[in-house]
Amino acid sequence: MNVLVLHAQLGLLRGGGENFSRNLFAAFAERGHHVKVAFATNRLGRFPALLPDNVQPLPVRGWWSVTPGQGALTAVGNCLARLGVDKSHWDRVQNALDWRGFNWHNRRFGRRVARELSDHIENSDVVYVHHDPVLAFEMAKRRPTVLRLPGPVGPALAPLLRQVHAVCANGDALSQLRAFMGTQVIDLPVGLDDRLFSPGATDVRARLGWSDDCLVLGYAGRLSKLKGIDLLTEAFKTILKGRRDARLLILGTGPEESNARAALKHELAAGLVRMVPDVRHDQLPHWYRAMSLLIMPSRYENYSNAVLEAMGCGIPFAASDVGGNRVLAESGGAWLFTPNSAESLASVVESALKQPETLRARGRAARAFVHGRYSWSITAKRLEDIFCNLPLTVSRLSA
Repeated sequence: MNVLVLHAQLGLLRGGGENFSRNLFAAFAERGHHVKVAFATNRLGRFPALLPDNVQPLPVRGWWSVTPGQGALTAVGNCLARLGVDKSHWDRVQNALDWRGFNWHNRRFGRRVARELSDHIENSDVVYVHHDPVLAFEMAKRRPTVLRLPGPVGPALAPLLRQVHAVCANGDALSQLRAFMGTQVIDLPVGLDDRLFSPGATDVRARLGWSDDCLVLGYAGRLSKLKGIDLLTEAFKTILKGRRDARLLILGTGPEESNARAALKHELAAGLVRMVPDVRHDQLPHWYRAMSLLIMPSRYENYSNAVLEAMGCGIPFAASDVGGNRVLAESGGAWLFTPNSAESLASVVESALKQPETLRARGRAARAFVHGRYSWSITAKRLEDIFCNLPLTVSRLSA
């Protein structure tokens, strides 16, 4: 079948949603299907992460920014906090502007797709849309359309969602969407390359100049307010007061990178913190294996790819008690802390670091939980079944 994938952020971000699309459609194309992927890029058509060789890129060039000005807004909020000002109102303003910037980006992308990719739309058997209900609604008027939501949306969008041929989700988003959409929302689970993300040796600590005796706290993902990178930087300073053998390894980039670097200026200079903005996906296992404990401080998390990948490598995790983190904690490989609380994060991690045998045991439990349970080939087969069961295309796609 011919599938057109519309994922606006795929050429701009390198987060879990982007990895989901890359891995899923690489596995989907391996099943013999033809996949085209449209996404926003810079004016030269460049993008940070190459797509799999078996999918055809359709870059939509232009000036794009998913979260314009968010780093500056956070810096202002931090100044207010240092002055003793209650910044809760500022945080609400920042979140509102963040959401509006994201929606503005999506609307621009949708208009460009409709104008420039009309032939590709009409020649596709199915259109797959990532994280954009409005675009999915518009595509459903023209072709059979599947929408994947990586996070929940409110009941106000139910009338629009019901016009899309199939809506998919997983984790916490699936539970919340089914509360008002029922079984119309289909489970599309996340996958994992279990052979790549597995326990093994690594030379990362040696390259960083850290000994095997160090207790390495790790983070992998987008450096954003939603991901709680500010909570992690604050908590690490507290942890370091009682654990001089603690180290912090941050993998990723994002609008909060400059703020994180400023907050950890002295620790970076002392070699206690390393920030690595660009790690190839196939190199991530080496970095996970260097960690004693993965930290996921998100203010919201649906079902973290980074946590799954670290678990696959036998690394336990400490995460905020939100969304899909609670489900993954049932593996026995985790600690949970109070959301939006650097104090709780620090306390839980300090307690975990005092239990080296428990750390190792929970790492083994994490690996046992994911091994054989998650696979991109399973997810690709599930998506193929969803496509083939679309009422308007069942005869054509099943042929």
